[in-house]
Amino acid sequence: MTNPAVPWEVEGIYFEACNCEAVCPCYSASPPTYGFCEGPCVWHVAKGRYGETSLDGLNAVMVQRTEGFMRENPWRCRCYLDQRATPEQFEGLRQIFTGAGGGHLGRVFGGLWQVESVEAAAIDVAIKGWQHRATLGDKLRFAVGRLLTEAGPVLCRLPNVPGAAAEAQEDWFQDGAWRFSHPGKNALTTTFRYQRGTAALAGP
Repeated sequence: MTNPAVPWEVEGIYFEACNCEAVCPCYSASPPTYGFCEGPCVWHVAKGRYGETSLDGLNAVMVQRTEGFMRENPWRCRCYLDQRATPEQFEGLRQIFTGAGGGHLGRVFGGLWQVESVEAAAIDVAIKGWQHRATLGDKLRFAVGRLLTEAGPVLCRLPNVPGAAAEAQEDWFQDGAWRFSHPGKNALTTTFRYQRGTAALAGP
């Protein structure tokens, strides 16, 4: 449920991968390479606040699968939020990164994301230039590999800012019956800044 009384703002690094051939056709509003799109979405919050609660340094991961074009069909989603978060931080992450708290994600994807679960998890994110890596316990390994520099910047539909096209050096997930592995397929790195209301990131 959205809490309109709580303003928030977050910014940081976003990276994703999927089973499509690079560059993912979904970025240009075309059907996915193989008729469906699945993979991880990773947000590292460099700086953020949910109301008066700092979200600096926390992470969120969503694993999704979509049949057909992602702007027209529902996404099956599982969300994993940083287990280091306090209860207040966890609620902030949940509101923001499931789209429940409005902002860009809520406006664009609120009617598409079908969130099956939200749980705390040990998320490790390493950022070094454009080389990013994320692990989710023994459930997920994701590493951005070779940049597709010849492709130039592409439009990342989430969150609609220019991103660098790349390939996933490693991209596998296993949680119950849901399992995949898509090394060498599409990946993308970019930055994000989302907000709802006036959270005053630069405040005292």
